[in-house]
Amino acid sequence: MIPVLFAVAAGTGALIRWRIGLVLPPPFGTLLVNIVGAFGLGLVDHWSGPELTVVGVAGLGALTTFSTLSDDLVGLAVRRPVAATAYLVATVAGGLGAAALGMWVGG
Repeated sequence: MIPVLFAVAAGTGALIRWRIGLVLPPPFGTLLVNIVGAFGLGLVDHWSGPELTVVGVAGLGALTTFSTLSDDLVGLAVRRPVAATAYLVATVAGGLGAAALGMWVGG
């Protein structure tokens, strides 16, 4: 049953990420899903076993995206290096803050 739940959670996370990408232009959609995903992972930080695998690895792993972040950064760096730097700082600081908040809320 865990593989089925894993597939459903991963599909759901990926579908949400795709839909947000249709609504918010790069890099804003990527920034949003990565910060929300960091918060969610902070919330479930104390979980273990199949629940963490399904929600954390599959659902939140499919929602967040390092590859799109990297692509967004390269594209911005070529055209707007200051914006690329701000995006990188916002992603790291926002992600760390959201994860810490999630751990505090879920703790």
